[in-house]
Amino acid sequence: MTVYWLDPSMRQQAFIFYKRYMPHARLRKKERLAVKYFNDNPQQPIIAAVRLRAIGPYQLLTGMLVHPDHRNQGLAHHLMRSLSPELNTCAHFLFALPELEPFYRQHQFSTEGVFPVEIAQLHRRYLNQGKSLTPMYFNNQPDD
Repeated sequence: MTVYWLDPSMRQQAFIFYKRYMPHARLRKKERLAVKYFNDNPQQPIIAAVRLRAIGPYQLLTGMLVHPDHRNQGLAHHLMRSLSPELNTCAHFLFALPELEPFYRQHQFSTEGVFPVEIAQLHRRYLNQGKSLTPMYFNNQPDD
């Protein structure tokens, strides 16, 4: 399976995908966007996507989305494995829905430790909006 990093000029299909299945998501021009196409063919519809957003010197993994008809087929795990080289380039964080924490733990994300001010402030803003999200960071260090 191939994951494609979309150029900002090639995002119309992704915008439609998010609008339909995650209408609260707001794609930003400066975000990096990785997608998976049906049958690994860029001429086919997007069936999964994830975004990386710069927050100061850090990256926030956000907007992980799998088309409802393609869920429970391992696509989210595939996206996470495909992101692995990217996740090792700098500090990466995400805000997980409580029910998705175990999924992200399988991909080396952790809730332990102190979070940078930029990430903590953004998390606080989400909490103030009534969103129940758990901050997590990518921990590429093996467990002792």
